[in-house]
Amino acid sequence: MELRLPALHEETEFRRAVAAVPADNPTFLHFHRPGMTLADYLDALREQVLGIDPAPGREVASTFLFAFVDGRIVGRASIRHTLEHPAGQMTGHIGYAVLPESRGRGHATEILRLAIRHAREHLGISRVLVTCDPGNAASVRVIEKNGGVFEDQRHDAETGMRKRRYWIDALPYD
Repeated sequence: MELRLPALHEETEFRRAVAAVPADNPTFLHFHRPGMTLADYLDALREQVLGIDPAPGREVASTFLFAFVDGRIVGRASIRHTLEHPAGQMTGHIGYAVLPESRGRGHATEILRLAIRHAREHLGISRVLVTCDPGNAASVRVIEKNGGVFEDQRHDAETGMRKRRYWIDALPYD
């Protein structure tokens, strides 16, 4: 598996993945708008890495990468560079998702592993916060397989968000 941005010559694969995004996960493609070209989307993602015009509610730089297996996009990872945003303690550093057609094959575990490595090697993050919904047993397993240590479960009364919070030591991680 590779965790990276698609190249311009991979637009057909990118469009296939866009079409496969489940209706129940509208945030699968952060910062994407209908009709956006791949080149424009990649520009928007590069701006997020630099912290230019961050998404509302995030206010921090973030890196968004796609998971490729044999040239096909199977999922994605979003890595927030800090937790210094309004929902930081609820959303954590890393979010990940797998396209429905690719679920149940261990891809989420590998995406999270590679995202933790990226956070350490490229962003200097030594301790990663990863969160999931309380009822998401699959995500609990993915996080725990990656060394996640449960800290607590929190409820944000303002947003109604409930999250299980796990810390992963990224320094010896591989």
